[in-house]
Amino acid sequence: MPEGTPVDIQRIRHVLAGVAFPAAKWQLIIHAEDYGADASTRTELWGLPAGTYDGLGAVVAALGWAAPPPRREYRPTPPVQAAAQDRPPL
Repeated sequence: MPEGTPVDIQRIRHVLAGVAFPAAKWQLIIHAEDYGADASTRTELWGLPAGTYDGLGAVVAALGWAAPPPRREYRPTPPVQAAAQDRPPL
C-alpha cells in the first residue's frame, strides 16, 4: 500500500469526524458514504481488514500509513522581550 501523506491522513480524519469509536469496518464505510466521501476514500476504507478500530490512529495504522508526528504545542503568549521588562506597566 502506498504511504499516506499528511493530506491523506487529514482527509480520512475529516471524513471520519464524528464517528463514535470503537467502530467496526462496516460502520466506518457507512459513515463515509453518508458523509459523501470520494471514491478514493471509500476504496481505502473498503481495503481495511475486517475488525473493530479503537480510533483514527488504528484506522491509519491499518491502512499502512505512518501517523503524522504530533503537533508542537504553541505558547499561549510570546515571551517578554528584554527591552519591555525595564518599562513600568501602563
